[in-house]
Amino acid sequence: PKGWFRHGSDADVSQCDRCGIGLHQDSKGAASCLPCIPGEFGNETGMQSCHMCAIGKVSETPQSTSCSLCAAGQFSDSKGSARCTSCGAGQFSNATGVKCTGCAEGKYRAGDDTDPLSCDNCPEGFYQDAQGQASCLPCVPGEYNDEKNQTKCKLCKKDEFTNITKQTICMSCGIGKSSDPGSTKCTPCDAGQAGTGENGVCEPCATGQYRS
Repeated sequence: PKGWFRHGSDADVSQCDRCGIGLHQDSKGAASCLPCIPGEFGNETGMQSCHMCAIGKVSETPQSTSCSLCAAGQFSDSKGSARCTSCGAGQFSNATGVKCTGCAEGKYRAGDDTDPLSCDNCPEGFYQDAQGQASCLPCVPGEYNDEKNQTKCKLCKKDEFTNITKQTICMSCGIGKSSDPGSTKCTPCDAGQAGTGENGVCEPCATGQYRS
């Protein structure tokens, strides 16, 4: 019957033998059994077909009797897999048999990163507001970031500015100039004002003074 066999050289013609573990036979009247292929396993005798490895497990060699968990940083996304694959860019896995998950907001993992066990913090001057990303986004002019692992950039304060990307601090407008929060440049004090305030901040001319 299926799951059994008898060799042509077997002198005992009174019975058939069960297929051993790691083997199977799905046909009647067979002279031998077939090995389970990679991605499958056979853990019983007399099997008519092999079992497929579950998601997250693999068997890499023929005639396997069990499947093994994918190592940390790797995973198999389908049943009957013969090998595990490393987590892709923007993903990580830090335990055996655990599915790869997207990096959290404020973190990233580049495609050429050889460590799939964790994600990296976005550096200063950058941010990331989405999950599962392979890179961080630069702070645009008018913004900055002086901390790592941030989900958004900070606006420059009043009378400060940045005019290039990836900045970790904002620059002061200096004496006689001013700006609104989040500015990319400073403008001279308006008529009737001068940089006489604290740190050169524009303020109205005093009584008895003017500026055209």
